[in-house]
Amino acid sequence: MSIAQNPLVGQLRKSMGNFTAFSYGGKNFIRSKVFKKTGEQSEAQKKHIARFKLMADLYKSLGGMTNLGFQENAVLKSAYTLFMSANLATAVDDSGEVPVISYPKLLVAHGSIPAVKVLESTVGDEGITLTYETNFSLPRVSPMDEVIALAKKKDGELLVGRQGRGSETTATILIPETNLKADEVACCYIFVRSADGKKASNSVYVALNN
Repeated sequence: MSIAQNPLVGQLRKSMGNFTAFSYGGKNFIRSKVFKKTGEQSEAQKKHIARFKLMADLYKSLGGMTNLGFQENAVLKSAYTLFMSANLATAVDDSGEVPVISYPKLLVAHGSIPAVKVLESTVGDEGITLTYETNFSLPRVSPMDEVIALAKKKDGELLVGRQGRGSETTATILIPETNLKADEVACCYIFVRSADGKKASNSVYVALNN
């Protein structure tokens, strides 16, 4: 892919031959593609395609919540691109016959502001309760930051809790869901975003116990 800065061509879009032109962030981009694919895919290519599809499907299943956590450096890159870049090489385990997501290594948010520290997690009749240190005394931390906790159930349902970071030393957040069991949850994470939505923390994977 190349970036076209020639002022004579102005804004580019659509395709011609094997070139596709588009504009994003005030800049022109040109992509090329092969005219004809030849030969069988190698095992490495098949594995890469499987990894990519697995991660792309996961991105869709998270219901746009990752868009909240991948806002930094988003001028020229979409939240989807940032999510894929952060996870494709590290959060897929393809040591078996088929690739699977390594949830503890997955990032659903990535950024520069301090995260919260999870002290305790419990699953009960009302849902998932997370107790965390707010870290409100650290630089670049504001009580107005938004804490977002999310859990994905094994049946695909997404559960979300959101609240302010707060100015107390510790706080709790509830991800509501009645009569939930820990073994029904595929993964759980918590992250923080700034009040204006322009910055986020790295997400923290949370192991759950009933």
